[in-house]
Amino acid sequence: MSRLRVTPDYVRKLETQVKELSSRIEAYGIAGAASISAKPTGTDPGTSALDHEPTQPGINHDDPAMRSSTSPWETGQQEVSGVNSHTRGVEFYGSSSSVALLSHIQRTEDEPEGDVSSLLSTLHNPAFSPAELQTARESRREIDHPDSANWFPQCRGFLEAFFTTIHYVHPILDKNIFLQRCESLWSGSEAVGQQLSSFTALYFSVLSLGALVGTRGDEPIDGIDNMQWSRKFFEKAKVCCNQIGMVTDLEMTQCYFILAKVCQNELHPHMSYMYIGLAIRTALAMGINREPGTNSKSADLRKAESRTWCEISFAMGRPDTLGADMYHNRRFPVTENSEVVDDSRNCEMVEHPSCSIIKCMVDLSGVTKNICQSIYLSGMPVPRTVHLAYQIENDLERWVETLPEAIRPTELAGSLPSLRRARDQQWMKRQRLVLTLRYHNLRILLFGSFLLRSTPQDRASIPGSQEGVQKCLDSAKQTIDLIYQTYQHSDFFRTWFYNVTYTVFAASIILIYLAQEAIPAEAQPLLRLIDMAVEILLIMDECAFALEAAKLLRRAKEKAEARAMATDAATMEPLFSGVDGTVHLNHYWGPLNLYGEIDPNLAFSFLGFDEANPLLGTSSSGRLD
Repeated sequence: MSRLRVTPDYVRKLETQVKELSSRIEAYGIAGAASISAKPTGTDPGTSALDHEPTQPGINHDDPAMRSSTSPWETGQQEVSGVNSHTRGVEFYGSSSSVALLSHIQRTEDEPEGDVSSLLSTLHNPAFSPAELQTARESRREIDHPDSANWFPQCRGFLEAFFTTIHYVHPILDKNIFLQRCESLWSGSEAVGQQLSSFTALYFSVLSLGALVGTRGDEPIDGIDNMQWSRKFFEKAKVCCNQIGMVTDLEMTQCYFILAKVCQNELHPHMSYMYIGLAIRTALAMGINREPGTNSKSADLRKAESRTWCEISFAMGRPDTLGADMYHNRRFPVTENSEVVDDSRNCEMVEHPSCSIIKCMVDLSGVTKNICQSIYLSGMPVPRTVHLAYQIENDLERWVETLPEAIRPTELAGSLPSLRRARDQQWMKRQRLVLTLRYHNLRILLFGSFLLRSTPQDRASIPGSQEGVQKCLDSAKQTIDLIYQTYQHSDFFRTWFYNVTYTVFAASIILIYLAQEAIPAEAQPLLRLIDMAVEILLIMDECAFALEAAKLLRRAKEKAEARAMATDAATMEPLFSGVDGTVHLNHYWGPLNLYGEIDPNLAFSFLGFDEANPLLGTSSSGRLD
């Protein structure tokens, strides 16, 4: 047996490293003890000194620049965590989530500490939760003994709703191939109609998402409304997944991703995050993150794997969550917009132009990551943050310039309205709309940091900060205006309930601006935008979270309006100059971003996912953000 040979140099290096680590631990221990023995000024009696950031050696906290960069957002005080009384589960929402923003808006001088658990329970959606035992048994019985009626051919309209709306944002499926499989399922001519398969689960998941985001017909199918159909199919997809077990194939990967999107649009970020995780693990187990060998698979399969991997890996967060891209060498989908088709292999790999949005969103995720790391996680002083923000803005504008012309937003440069693109294909209009919203969402996130991390007095002495605040405000205005106008003319968009996150995010920033910066002359136009945001939320009356968010925004608007009326217009001072912007906004995330899906997402997810929570709201047919 060989013995490990340890050289004197190696021992000396280890000793040096141990000394360095010991010194660091001792330094932080002294700082922590000091923070405990001397309670920070302004600390509530019931608040532990450990909740406050300990003084770090070598940092002058008396420096004005450092004071302005320290806020409750940075110390975690704006994060939300509590027990949902309906699920008895602990839920956490970071400072960039819509729930955190709503919690911030709900707090007032009279109620500095709101009941977080009460808020989470209020925003819960009991209509979208694990099925009762009897319902689950019925779903299993129908799937165990399939016949043509159990595939619900009368609901094929939900498939069309999916492929003409949300599919254009997440084009992982081949519509023709998928519908051919469905025809075989309905007719019973294929073996898949006689036994469970991963396609069965995928089929029900697509029906669920299509019913959820599809426009509402004049007459419900079989007397059942879309929300009920969606949840019925969601449960069937879950039962299929459970009965099939841990299958590792492409259709199961796609099924998990679609189920995550159902959860996201039901505004249930926790469940969405878990399904995305299942999709990622299944994909990695299959190895579709790696480029396959030459001609080892059919062109259709290689294209489907590429679309699926690139889409789900973006939704989960790469490279942070999945490791460096060097581990994942799968190529992006090939489109006429992205690559030159110069040989027969590339020719057979060419996708529909709508698939170019996948790479666009992966590129945008790089900008999102930069904002999170450089602006919100770096802990840099505000003056340095302002400088970085303008650098990142250049990256964001370059991203816009690289977008294919067919889906590049046209209203960003303040151009006059035009009917030139009125006859564009549906997928172009859908993608252009989504990319415009995500652009403004990131712009709010980027420059909103100025509002959240500094006071008006700080910004008066920081070059560029006032201009950045106005850019943030401009994108918040355009977000609400764009959603409002689209809701007026497009039925399909009113059932994309993830728009709740964009609306709440933009409206919250406007309210924070009103509290900090607005002069009396600005108040009424901005308050009108809050009214528009409330209208947007109220029209999504199937979404319980939207209704609860509307109540919160309406109350905040009434308070802002009352204060505006009491302000002496002659002074022309900010309405609420004493209010600090200590809340981090968000989303996504997205999957994460929603972002995706930021949405952010989800956060943001949710960023991420671009971001969704049905657990967050409920009425007779609930939803949330």
